[in-house]
Amino acid sequence: MAFSEYFEHKTCEPEIYQRWEQGGAFIAEVNSKRPAFTISMPPPNATGTLHLGHAIMLAIEDLMIRWRRMAGDEALWVPGTDHAAIATESVVIKKLQNEGIDDPRKILGREELVRRIIAYVDNSQATIRAQIRAMGSSCDWSRERYTMDEQLSRCVTAVFARMFRDGLIYRGPRIVNWDPALQTTVSDDEIDHVEREAKFYTMRYGPFLVGTSRPETKLGDTAVAVHPDDPRWQQYIGQTIEVPWPKGPTITIRVVAEPEFVDPQTGTGALGVTPGHSQVDFEIARKHGLPLIQVISEDGRMTEAAGPYAGMTVHECREAFVRDLQEAGLIEKIETYVQPISICHRSKQPIEPLPKAQWFIDVNKAAVPWRGKLLSLKQVMKAVVESGEIRIVPDHEEKKYFHWIDNLRDWCISRQIWWGHRIPAWYRGPEEFYVGHRKPEGKGWEQDPDTLDTWFSSALWTWSTLVDAKLAANDNLTLSQILERSPDFKRFHPTSVMETGYDILFFWVARMILMTTYTTGQVPFRTVYLHGMVLDKDGEKMSKTKPETSIDPLEVIEEHGADPLRLAMILSSSAGRDTRLSKEQIIACKRLVNKIWNAAKLVERSIAGKTNSALPATIKHPVNRWMLARLKALIELTDARLSTYSFNDASENIRISFWGEFCDFYLEAIKLEQLKQLAETPAVLLHTFEQYLRLFHPFIPFVTEEVWSQLQRPGMLIRAEWPAANAAHAWPEDAEGVAAVVRLLTEIRRIRSEKEIEQSAKVDVLIQPRLSVEIFEACREIIARLARTTDPVIEASPRQSATAKQNAVVAVDSAFTVAVSLSQADAEAERARLTKQLATEQQRLSRLEQKLQDERFLQQAKPEFVLSTKAEAAKVSATIVSLQERLHALA
Repeated sequence: MAFSEYFEHKTCEPEIYQRWEQGGAFIAEVNSKRPAFTISMPPPNATGTLHLGHAIMLAIEDLMIRWRRMAGDEALWVPGTDHAAIATESVVIKKLQNEGIDDPRKILGREELVRRIIAYVDNSQATIRAQIRAMGSSCDWSRERYTMDEQLSRCVTAVFARMFRDGLIYRGPRIVNWDPALQTTVSDDEIDHVEREAKFYTMRYGPFLVGTSRPETKLGDTAVAVHPDDPRWQQYIGQTIEVPWPKGPTITIRVVAEPEFVDPQTGTGALGVTPGHSQVDFEIARKHGLPLIQVISEDGRMTEAAGPYAGMTVHECREAFVRDLQEAGLIEKIETYVQPISICHRSKQPIEPLPKAQWFIDVNKAAVPWRGKLLSLKQVMKAVVESGEIRIVPDHEEKKYFHWIDNLRDWCISRQIWWGHRIPAWYRGPEEFYVGHRKPEGKGWEQDPDTLDTWFSSALWTWSTLVDAKLAANDNLTLSQILERSPDFKRFHPTSVMETGYDILFFWVARMILMTTYTTGQVPFRTVYLHGMVLDKDGEKMSKTKPETSIDPLEVIEEHGADPLRLAMILSSSAGRDTRLSKEQIIACKRLVNKIWNAAKLVERSIAGKTNSALPATIKHPVNRWMLARLKALIELTDARLSTYSFNDASENIRISFWGEFCDFYLEAIKLEQLKQLAETPAVLLHTFEQYLRLFHPFIPFVTEEVWSQLQRPGMLIRAEWPAANAAHAWPEDAEGVAAVVRLLTEIRRIRSEKEIEQSAKVDVLIQPRLSVEIFEACREIIARLARTTDPVIEASPRQSATAKQNAVVAVDSAFTVAVSLSQADAEAERARLTKQLATEQQRLSRLEQKLQDERFLQQAKPEFVLSTKAEAAKVSATIVSLQERLHALA
């Protein structure tokens, strides 16, 4: 099949992906003897569409999977989607409201609303699947999972029941983060703290002055807390006082001594305790046995306990209550300050701390057997990273991880929505209670109406996706028995790498460590690789309001193909750092795809139908030796970079080598008779290009696979072996000599460009090698053709320095000196340029020498700075000598 003019990605990419998938290239064999390498794909929302966050994740993970598959591992990449409880329910409810169903929950009821959500998900999942495929993701679709699958649901309920039996899950009243907009609790990690200008009120409170930014909550106060050692308030400790609010209820408060939560140096030293609307105050109340009064309801309005303010919104109550306090002379002062406000990450609405009976995971109870000790969940999470069982890349993210663990509170896992895994707890009357996978037998049992936090099921992702579905359906088996008998779990867990964005290190990664270590006794993964956010070229978030910088990955794939998008993201990304991505970068990467395609055409013509890439026993020509030596060095460097997760460096090294060494030099050199006529050259050419295709494949799989096929290479590239560095291909003398020739060409081209010598004009050159003259002689034709020179003069034993050559520009290299002859006009212009540069360098040297003769500098400066100054002076001196020699040549 002949190569087309260019790589037609629109037709080729779908065909190639179908070839891979139908050929079973993505499937991992559970019974193979090869080392296992496993990645669990962070599951995108089942109803979502591909964005750049997904795209960079898919590009990096596919890179790792393809690399390890080619390197000989049994590579398994488990794809899947998440039911995204709150997000999906919100989308469906809005859709139903747009269809005329004003209150879907009330009108449809739970069973019908859930049925419609399931139908919506079923219709939407195909979209994200197709988009994952469009990125070239070589994941094992035969093992695709969904967080609401039967087998995963069995794992969810089994873990809940076990944790409940172990006393790690409990139900009780606590202050939770309530979102009045979504009408559900949210976890601490689902909250953004946004700084906003607010007012701080200091009010009279019986004999006390107390400060608050939320005066409406004071209607629910039940105590004032003071420090026991504060002499201002000691006389009141233990007393009960009444505080009559104007137009409001008279509240009865106790004065309690609180050394832990009250700082006498902060504010007035007196803290109004509102147990119903503050986590700290709730803890104080529990400690001192204080009553709890809820004055704000779930819909964000004041309750009956707020007296005449009942029914008002929080904002309305604040204005009215403050006005009444001012009229009564109870406001001491009002100050404006900047305050962090808790905002729900999803709804963007303020959070209300409310008292609710919820389900929690106790992270502090020592109930987890781990490595011979009984530890708490927090202790296990910390231990696995401290011991190195789990490595976080980049390393500096470990500090953030430990800080998060140190501040971790019990995890509220219940949500007041209908879509998701329902809490597996049943009640019958006030006394009977049951937790388990199935509804207990008998009449009258009512299941808990709440569902589990989405992150609960997602936290089981690495291992629940590897559980055997038939075993999970057997209610007679315990979870431990299911895991012990599941072949995929035994073969592929722990997973190798968890690659995801640093923004969900705490949302998801940390919780996977928490739940997996408890459930399986294993870590969920060996390494966590964190990528950053994908920003526009100005370092700002992508926005559709800025179409000139906003990038839609699906539009890019349609216009340019998946390969340029993948490579552009990888080239510009590094672990833990945000990525700046521009359309110009994508276009530049498309040029590389075209370069590979065009190089393949030249290779095809040059090998003249030969398909054997086996190298002859002896390679003779230094240029062929150099190419193989450079390939060996590139393979070694690529292996080193990939092994240390330096994906951007690896891709850049391959790109530079391919474009500069292979295309710009080697492909041009083999066009000449000197190399073309050698029997070894076609084999070296095909072997080298084949290795480049292998190296490029994990980064840009589509074009490399198509070129592989067009060149009639055996099998599919996706299944080819990863290149191995051949120790015999060092040839240091040849490699160094030809590298010098490459630099020589660069110097001659630079001089031609600077002097604006016509492209068609040939120049005279004098070359004086300091290395093997034989290599320069062997490259004589290459030098003449590629640098556009007359037959070069190569002096093995120079009669005089090349710098003595008249009317010539001289370039000095560690391996050679070259003089390029100029016309009289060019020589005069060069003389003027060098004279100006010489004057600059002489002034610079004079300043350095004055500094080195200054006794104060020598005595007071750091020794290393003195040494660096001396080294700089020596370097400038050498430059001056070189400039003087070059000027002499132009005299």
